[in-house]
Amino acid sequence: MITIELTNNSGSLVLPALAPPLTTTTVEGATDVQTLDNNVSTYFTANKRQWTQKWDYMSEADYNALKAYYDSQWTEFKYPLLTIDHYGVSNVPVRMYMDERNTIDNCGTVENVSTTFRETRQLS
Repeated sequence: MITIELTNNSGSLVLPALAPPLTTTTVEGATDVQTLDNNVSTYFTANKRQWTQKWDYMSEADYNALKAYYDSQWTEFKYPLLTIDHYGVSNVPVRMYMDERNTIDNCGTVENVSTTFRETRQLS
């Protein structure tokens, strides 16, 4: 089973079992410059990874726990650390992005929770 774990100063959170897909992309560190003779010069820097996970349904408690890690970026001024053992990702600082909350019933169940984790370096 593939799991996502987040860690910050408050502790750790293992997120609910993943519902496929977990999308992994590369954020290219490259800038293309078109020269006057219509050629391209490319300036390469570092590539970074990005993971996007969408849960079809999440309990209100699980959503609130995930949102607390998202909010901690502003309260602690540090990025949470991401671990996905299955892919060899271990304690990588990530900038978290979350889509809007869509509560679908009186129990607080949240639908279509999408979270993106972008690899970065830790804030100083």
